[in-house]
Amino acid sequence: MEETKEIKKVSPFEKRIHEIDFVRGLLMCLVILDHLFNLLMSFNKTWMGPECIQPFATIYNVAHWYWTNPIRDVVRWIALAAFCFVSGISSAFSKNNWKRAIEMVVLWFIIFIVSNLLQLGYRASGLDLGIRSCRVDFNIIGVLAFSTLIYCFFQKKDWRWLLGAAGVGFLIHIIVEICFLSIPNFGENLYMVILWRPSPMIADQADWMPLFPYISFFFLGAMLSYFTYSKNRVSYFKRHEWERPICFLGRHSLIVYASHFIILIGIFSLIGLFIGG
Repeated sequence: MEETKEIKKVSPFEKRIHEIDFVRGLLMCLVILDHLFNLLMSFNKTWMGPECIQPFATIYNVAHWYWTNPIRDVVRWIALAAFCFVSGISSAFSKNNWKRAIEMVVLWFIIFIVSNLLQLGYRASGLDLGIRSCRVDFNIIGVLAFSTLIYCFFQKKDWRWLLGAAGVGFLIHIIVEICFLSIPNFGENLYMVILWRPSPMIADQADWMPLFPYISFFFLGAMLSYFTYSKNRVSYFKRHEWERPICFLGRHSLIVYASHFIILIGIFSLIGLFIGG
């Protein structure tokens, strides 16, 4: 009788570069927490009413304090830049960036169409879900999608090209900021969603993020990977078992990002039925 050898299945946690998934997972936790506070603020404002009914008024005040705190803005900028940076690192050793880019562009387009249809339905229904707008024309999914697509034209070039592309991205951002500071009402009636937030009168956005300067962080991540991960494709940090749940979030970050906000709105809306707000 021939002896059968048991083949041990290697989990994604063990075969992937875990620190990249871990950082991406931590950033997803911050995104979910940020959106949770946003919905706590929005829904509790409706539930507390003009009479400021407790405990909804207290929850609203805590969430509002978080949402309007300047520290939150700084953390948000850092987290978004880090998200793009890590995505640039992983793209530099991806087997097929063209496929990834097309898949992400399709995902962005679906979000664009569906969110606009939801916004039309939201306005027509007259429902109050505690949110100002459902419309998402360009957010981090769009940034990562088009960053990956543009990177496809640079992926086989020298690292100096990557650095140059990052520099151009920063330069475009600086020019746009100078225009806003020096020209009154600049861009107010122009829909340039990849450069600046559209006016609420043109397209009120529920979630928005510009392509510039964040594409620059993507290219800087790709440049770092040029000298590290894309060469040897091994982890530089020790793997720990407690990282598994966070790495799971990191591995499925696009799915989690695209679905968690809708799930949260569903949960809050269901709670609202019981509250009667």
